[in-house]
Amino acid sequence: MEIKQPKDGSFLNDFEKKHIPEVKLPRTIRLGKEIKIKVQVGEMVHPMIPEHYIIWVALYRGEELIQKNQLAPGNQPETVFLYQVTGGEELRCLAECNIHGIWEKKFEIKISKVKK
Repeated sequence: MEIKQPKDGSFLNDFEKKHIPEVKLPRTIRLGKEIKIKVQVGEMVHPMIPEHYIIWVALYRGEELIQKNQLAPGNQPETVFLYQVTGGEELRCLAECNIHGIWEKKFEIKISKVKK
């Protein structure tokens, strides 16, 4: 199945705003520590009714699946992943809509600078 991304990353249309995962990272990220990565599907919250909902949300490092969380109608279109930080990494979050397919958001984990 095709993985969908925004046509223009600097401007999302309303359709994209409902499907592309929104990723929230902690303010402080330390090497070797576990962090919570919060994901909400859609800047404009995606519907979660039996006819139209998000089936699952998954976190990948490259092609390696880190974790996949199932959702269901009636749930909020959001989830949390626990992630062990190993260095500055690029991750991908994918979400599957039962009607509109799989949508992807790429993001980077940046290690916080230590203040002296």
